[in-house]
Amino acid sequence: MLSWKKLAALQGVVSITVFNDILYVADQNGVISFSNLKSKTLNWTKLSSLSSLVSMVSYDGALYGLTASDDLMKLDLKHRNAAWTKIARYNGVSYDVHLKSIAVANHTLYGLTKDNSVFAGKHLTTGDLSVTALAVSSGKQTVVVVGADLCGLGYDFVTSVKQEVYRKYRIPAAAVMVNSSHTHFGPVAQHWPAWPEFVQQPDSLYMNGTLRPAIVKAIGAAIKAMQPADLYFGRGKTAIGANRALTGAQVPYDNDVDVLSVVNKKNQQRTLLFLTGCHAVFKNEGAEMFTISPNFPGVTRKLLTDKNSISNAMFIQGCGGDINPVDENHQRTGASLAADVLSVLNRPLQKLDGEISFYMDSINFPVKKWTEQEMLAFREENDKHNENVEEEKNVRWADRMLDLNKVGKIPASMPVYIQTFNIGSWKLIGLSREVVTDYSLGIKNLWPGKLVSVAGYCNDVSSYLPTSRHIKAGTYEGFGSFFWYAQPAIFPESVYETVIDKVKNENR
Repeated sequence: MLSWKKLAALQGVVSITVFNDILYVADQNGVISFSNLKSKTLNWTKLSSLSSLVSMVSYDGALYGLTASDDLMKLDLKHRNAAWTKIARYNGVSYDVHLKSIAVANHTLYGLTKDNSVFAGKHLTTGDLSVTALAVSSGKQTVVVVGADLCGLGYDFVTSVKQEVYRKYRIPAAAVMVNSSHTHFGPVAQHWPAWPEFVQQPDSLYMNGTLRPAIVKAIGAAIKAMQPADLYFGRGKTAIGANRALTGAQVPYDNDVDVLSVVNKKNQQRTLLFLTGCHAVFKNEGAEMFTISPNFPGVTRKLLTDKNSISNAMFIQGCGGDINPVDENHQRTGASLAADVLSVLNRPLQKLDGEISFYMDSINFPVKKWTEQEMLAFREENDKHNENVEEEKNVRWADRMLDLNKVGKIPASMPVYIQTFNIGSWKLIGLSREVVTDYSLGIKNLWPGKLVSVAGYCNDVSSYLPTSRHIKAGTYEGFGSFFWYAQPAIFPESVYETVIDKVKNENR
């Protein structure tokens, strides 16, 4: 028979939960306090507060809270002075029930509605996010190209992954190129300090428990899977995108579709790497707006591998910084790109022979730092409390820069990384950041008549890489995006010429 023992008399408590022998209570004012259950008497210490809290649970080192306005919040108990982070909100589409209490078990969130119906929460996902790697070797040299279905990755994370790869497989960091497809529907995988709080930081469990092992495993599998093969290169055209930023005469768009076909000599199985530059985004409407997916690159991959005797297909994002799909339906965009790739494969391809080489270069662009007075004035100008997303972003940017300025940690430079792979007669250049289409056109023009492909979004996606045309026109790519990315400044107008000259002078 169960008997109850009174532990304490509390006033106004609306929710209690226990984690690791610590009892947490929340009162009607949203104040959360805790006490150690192993103590002879319960001594309460205030932990945090959450306005309008109606239900609270603990799970896996965190508190989860439900507010009266149907916001779901998370508080990491593993870090002192952590703040509540919004992890979900009622939107009427994917989260369309009004809850009165929550519970968590087996990595699943459960909710009880006000009419006493029980729901289980789950992410909307197409279930086909992937990390794919292709390893190519000639003589003593091996290079690896990695394609990840993510919006972008930070340089520190990529560097740490490459260090692990070197320890395990002895592949140098400069021989590993990590490209992000820039799907706008992947998990947060980099820091966004100027965005709303619920996307400012990536989930460390996802980054280190899922993503990092997936990249390392994919690279290991690609190295292990290497077999004698013939490599072929082909180029076609596509019409899936258009320049979203520039108008007038001679609006640039590199509409090349580059295809590397790797044909196993033993069984003739084909692995494809295909590259073009176009944002992986579409008009945000309905449930798809909240669905995790690789967007059109995933559609293209599936269509290529389903019926075309292609064992694997990987997408590498080109210089699509200012290129958007012309079709709002990403299924049609993916199908069009698949047809373009197949058209390349149906024409004669050029066989690649020769040695492999790899290089990593960088340019550090000096930051023209704002004065404290300029930051304060910018903050005051935007702090209107009217929930304008642009103004809120600008306030968050100013607060971050002011905080960094106080401790002398505003970056002095903004690096751009330039990675070069030579695989026989094919040159693949990977640039960091969200690279606009002009860079692909300009770099290809350095080697007329040669096989040159240019990828953006490689190794670090920490801002856009615009040209003077974007900067002078004040386009999103040339100005406003730098605040969203929480960069300390915009690039100088000569950024394009500086990068092109670096590539030309190094002549890798």
